[in-house]
Amino acid sequence: MISNAAIQSQFYWVNIVGIVFGLGGLFLTVLVFFSLSRWIITPFRKMISLMKAVQRGRFNQQMEIRGKDEIAQLGIALNSMISHLNVLIESEYRAQLNLRNTELSLRNAEYRSLQAQLQPHFLYNILNGFIGLNRLGQRELLEHSIISLSKMLRYILLNTDQSTIKEEFEFLKSYCDLQKMRFGKKGFEFNIQCETSIEKMSLPKLLLQPLVENSIIHGMEPITHACLLVVSAKELKENDQHIVEIMVQDNGKGFEQGLTDSRLHIGLNNVQERLRLAFPGSSFFISSEINVGTQIIIRIPLQEVQS
Repeated sequence: MISNAAIQSQFYWVNIVGIVFGLGGLFLTVLVFFSLSRWIITPFRKMISLMKAVQRGRFNQQMEIRGKDEIAQLGIALNSMISHLNVLIESEYRAQLNLRNTELSLRNAEYRSLQAQLQPHFLYNILNGFIGLNRLGQRELLEHSIISLSKMLRYILLNTDQSTIKEEFEFLKSYCDLQKMRFGKKGFEFNIQCETSIEKMSLPKLLLQPLVENSIIHGMEPITHACLLVVSAKELKENDQHIVEIMVQDNGKGFEQGLTDSRLHIGLNNVQERLRLAFPGSSFFISSEINVGTQIIIRIPLQEVQS
């Protein structure tokens, strides 16, 4: 018995209320999104600014820590790393002044100095990747990556210059897992394996990371097809001598040997110098072909690895 006009009048106000609630919800969603985005990205911008200052040699700066979440834990790890680097540089400077006439002190000073160069550069690249994940809205992957980085930083900051091949390879797996964020839909796969018989062999910490970083940034990132990185370690017998062979191989763009990028040279030179200091009898081979990829082989006498 209700007139058609009365029914339409009721539905008109229902539609108006629905539109108002819909617009209000949309506005609230946008507001929350931008607030959360700013809350997450601001600490990373501060970290990158701090790392730029560290790269310029200003080791007396620290990041202000607020809260107890994963980002705060990452900031604490960053402050600890900067303090560690500052102490490391000061101690090595004094070691070079006081013990310059002994070969052992010189070897240790060069070794530590080369190792210290790697850490700010590595962290700077990863933090840039975190900002990219935040802009894409991949919150779950960002949280997982922050936790992985925290574990990696704890390993880097362990007060030891030596590690085992197994620990180094576990570190490389975590590092490559983080670097996947650079490739997106193009795809990046890696295969990192070590023979069980040599897992406990001693190796300088972070010796292989610059080689893997060069393969990812200079070799595979510029190409358009799917990327594959292979890192392996095995024991061989050659001319009645047992050796440990470590290989880093990629299917990247390759390069003409003799015409390599200066940035690539820095990473390779650091690794070769550290390798020479740690294992005088070791050898380092690199071969590359344009549009095919690059292969690096390190050979270390087994007796030097065990000593």
